Amino acid sequence: MLKRLFVSLFFLFCSVTALYAQITIAPIMLFIDDQDRFASLLIMNGSSEVQEVTIEFPFGYPLTTDMGEIEMVYDDSVTANRHGISDRIRAFPRNFTLQPNQRQIVRLTIAPGNFEPGTYWSRIKTTSSPQSPPIGETGNDQVTTQITYNFEQITTVFYKKGNVTTGLNLMDISAGQNEDFIWVKTDLERTGNSPFLGSAYLTVIDDNGNEVLSRRTSVSIYFDYTQAFKIRPTELPAGEYQAEIRFVSQRSDIPDTEIVETEPVSQSITFTVR
Repeated sequence: MLKRLFVSLFFLFCSVTALYAQITIAPIMLFIDDQDRFASLLIMNGSSEVQEVTIEFPFGYPLTTDMGEIEMVYDDSVTANRHGISDRIRAFPRNFTLQPNQRQIVRLTIAPGNFEPGTYWSRIKTTSSPQSPPIGETGNDQVTTQITYNFEQITTVFYKKGNVTTGLNLMDISAGQNEDFIWVKTDLERTGNSPFLGSAYLTVIDDNGNEVLSRRTSVSIYFDYTQAFKIRPTELPAGEYQAEIRFVSQRSDIPDTEIVETEPVSQSITFTVR
């Protein structure tokens, strides 16, 4: 029992260490276009251990449930063939070792291809793990147990070819309430040939015309999507309200020059809190 507890606590320690003392990646989104097919990714080792780093390029995209929960899809080969660039990315280096406080620039390029106008993408999976000590470092009379953990970080690279456009058609907006939360959501479809990268805003106004609640969240909309805002019942007393959900092609973590711009769109609904 004591041995099992020790192993469990050791694994927990490793997990916490991986979260707070692993590598850092910048930027979290890379943008390449047909005028300049090169970009750079900076990998930094902020830990006290030597890290072995591997970079891979899986294709994936987010979908949402009917309540706006995000689920990642990584096994859609049909969509990957239409929108992916995983098989056309070249990176140097893809495998390397980082000493503590060392940094590495990884250079990426997109191989030429017969791309139609639009935006294509891939995920960048950066996996790091502490370098294993050399065999024979410990004495033969010592018995040791070592747990090796991998820490994966997922970022994104986009490739824009030719004239790129995006937009949103807002379909149905609805609001409701259950025992746990109040919700306002809208179903939408993306138009154009590029993902919508921007922000979604919720504004709630009471029956006296006063703004009583506002929210903002960053969104990455690749295909059809449901945007939902959940509100704690304690945030809105019983009464009549009007909610507006608004989408703007602007985000604080992406340069304006990389955003595919479109006109803001919004939708409103009146609802009752019991």
